[in-house]
Amino acid sequence: MGNQQTKKGGGDNLFTGEELKILETSFRLANGGNTEKITENKLVESWSSIIDKNLAQFTANFLFTQTPQSTPQKTLTHHHSQHIGTITFRKYAEPYYIVERGTIDEQIHFIQTSLNNRSTEDVDLKQLEMYITALLLSYLHMLKSQNTPAFESWHKFGYHCNDRSAQCFAKGLVRHLCKKDSDSTASTSDLEKWLQVNPTFLIIWRCVFSYLYGYAGNGKISKLGNPPSSQILPMQEGLPFGTNYSPMLDIPHVIFVNSNVPVDLQHKWRFLFSSKIMGESFSTMLGKLLKKGPTLLVVEDEDHYIFAGYAPHSWAMGPNFIGDDSAMLFTLSPAMRCFNTTGYNDHYQYLNLGQQTMPNGLGMGGQFGYWGLWLDCEYGIGQSCESCTTFKDYNQLSKRKDFRIRNLEVWGIGDEPKQGDDSDEEGDGTNKRSILDKNLEDRVMLELSGRNMHSDGLREPELDL
Repeated sequence: MGNQQTKKGGGDNLFTGEELKILETSFRLANGGNTEKITENKLVESWSSIIDKNLAQFTANFLFTQTPQSTPQKTLTHHHSQHIGTITFRKYAEPYYIVERGTIDEQIHFIQTSLNNRSTEDVDLKQLEMYITALLLSYLHMLKSQNTPAFESWHKFGYHCNDRSAQCFAKGLVRHLCKKDSDSTASTSDLEKWLQVNPTFLIIWRCVFSYLYGYAGNGKISKLGNPPSSQILPMQEGLPFGTNYSPMLDIPHVIFVNSNVPVDLQHKWRFLFSSKIMGESFSTMLGKLLKKGPTLLVVEDEDHYIFAGYAPHSWAMGPNFIGDDSAMLFTLSPAMRCFNTTGYNDHYQYLNLGQQTMPNGLGMGGQFGYWGLWLDCEYGIGQSCESCTTFKDYNQLSKRKDFRIRNLEVWGIGDEPKQGDDSDEEGDGTNKRSILDKNLEDRVMLELSGRNMHSDGLREPELDL
């Protein structure tokens, strides 16, 4: 195409001059320096060194399929489409434009043709799962090759991605397209709704195609498009070195959970507790957990099921439920699912100790004795019931209703809160933290042993100034 501007049907320029230079460099690199046309085999071979080979082939399906209409519409049929042997730069650049700023109709057409779908009404969900799996693997390859700080903060502690966890991630995203678990296809209208409400897919999609078309060889990347504001892989902070730590999760698990928490918290996970590192102790866990802001509890049971609970409020001991409707429960292995709140009740977070007439332990969802997630104060015992009215579309998290804990981790989500009552000293001398509020682990031990905190009534009175 040379320096000619790519035109849309109405004649508007698709790309800026700077974008054209980058895209033309990408085309020449993929085509071994040739600026005229490229074959499918040549393109897939070249792209397979940059992104996952399956994603390279999916994208080639779109590029080397010719349809009667020049502008894709919802009504487009593929019965008269045909395979073409070569493409020019103009066609080559289309995927980048469609993913970055194409219309919803163009994006749906791109996905359908990439999946080699012959029906305009239905999308094969297995094919879509394969597409998302290839997309995620490409995204993680991109993060690794660019040595991004967020990726490295996990990778150096042994967090990886395997095909199985990537496939589970894809199933977790595609599940929202299924009206029933037995569904094998989804309609075009369902795909349109899914694209409009699924920022995780769109963020990864844009990142990968900006990377692919901006790749300039020898590990050099030219900036294309506007990077998404959300950081779906957070920075990891606080894991100690030299502890023989082995992760419970894979990186796709981290991305899946993080993409569901509030956007303003997605930038960082803070390590707080691991039973592998700190021992199997409920009191130790609570000493690390209390007053730490939003947290994520990750549990692996003895059947190797992995599940989690996101608590939006700082944990505090008391007889009442706390939290808000942004609380969530997750299954992570053998399947990835997120359960949001129903609004039926406000039983989001419960933590109590030293009581004879009330449950002693930590719970999320359900009710006393029938928990969505329960960790008993006697460490190692947990419960997840068959039903839970607090969380929508809930399924039992563990394999057995009453389970034994194999591993347990706690993460702080987002920045650690800076609250006056959480600091030892305040600049104005007010709201000083009592000695009774320090050494939380020791306090928990007293409560676990049944010793009442009589000195709670001996705090210094607040002065009216």
